[in-house]
Amino acid sequence: MRANQELILREIAGEHILIPVGQTALKVHGMITLSESGLLLWNRLQEDCTENDLVEALLAEYRVDRATAEADVREFLTQMDQVGILCGRPGEETL
Repeated sequence: MRANQELILREIAGEHILIPVGQTALKVHGMITLSESGLLLWNRLQEDCTENDLVEALLAEYRVDRATAEADVREFLTQMDQVGILCGRPGEETL
């Protein structure tokens, strides 16, 4: 899976914001604020990766146990799916 490329990441007043452009702007109304761990995951999603790759990225960066990292990645991916900004997840078209 990977991130939809029609989102621009900007740092504004210390916040990491995703701004939709192109066709994605027609689907996603508004901007998305990322936490520090969300930013780490988003950056990793700029290239094809698996859910396990994301879990490993969290484990390498933060002092969390595997169960917590897995739950956090699932929650992040669920939220990104709900907004419709991931490509290549099972059952989804790749943009």
